[in-house]
Amino acid sequence: KKIKLTFANPDFMPHNLLVVQPGSSKENGEAALGLGAEGFAKQFRPDSPKVIAGTKMLDNAQEETIEFTFDKPGNYEFVCTFPGHYMLMKGVFKVK
Repeated sequence: KKIKLTFANPDFMPHNLLVVQPGSSKENGEAALGLGAEGFAKQFRPDSPKVIAGTKMLDNAQEETIEFTFDKPGNYEFVCTFPGHYMLMKGVFKVK
């Protein structure tokens, strides 16, 4: 089934939300950090086939809705890839 997810940022710092393949949140977080000065232009979204879907960087009180599907069961991750955030701002979708 298609999943429709709305991400709202209540924080005063910018955040995004990327849905990624199982086990790849750290890899994608570090790749986003490696974007350096290009990061803002690329919304801190690395060019990776392991990114399933994601929002742009959202400022305070902004929200965005994304739609995606999972192709098979697994523990898919979601993560904020603003520099340094991936270490704590993450979670798991358990798909059966």
